[in-house]
Amino acid sequence: MLLIRYVAIGGFVFCVDIATFQALLRTGLVLPAVTSLSFTLAMATHFTLNRFLNFRNFERTIVQQLGTYLIVAAVALLIQNGAVLSGVYLLGWPPVLAKIAGIAINVPLGFLGHRYLTFGHGIAGTLRRRRTSVPDSSR
Repeated sequence: MLLIRYVAIGGFVFCVDIATFQALLRTGLVLPAVTSLSFTLAMATHFTLNRFLNFRNFERTIVQQLGTYLIVAAVALLIQNGAVLSGVYLLGWPPVLAKIAGIAINVPLGFLGHRYLTFGHGIAGTLRRRRTSVPDSSR
């Protein structure tokens, strides 16, 4: 059910992202700025909807979750910009097609990052748990 809600929220956020991307393309801004601005609005929507409607994890504060979310989103933004720029300038794709390809790459990575890091135990908590679950081989 969690994945289904994630995909449904993602579908809505996809519409926000693509609509904003299309509108910003018409302003004459450079492509990385257009991609980054539409991504930022989409991620704000994504964080809010997933925190309150999907993952519903309130064990960590919103500030802690937002900090982790921003790290996961920054990685996703780098992937998104790389996909858009590569698609447009290397493959000759229309910007929207390149944007959709970048989103497709980010969906599984985003789900895992947000499920286990943002709305899970956080980055430090996940690392601590992994360290304590690995047997000590020095004995």
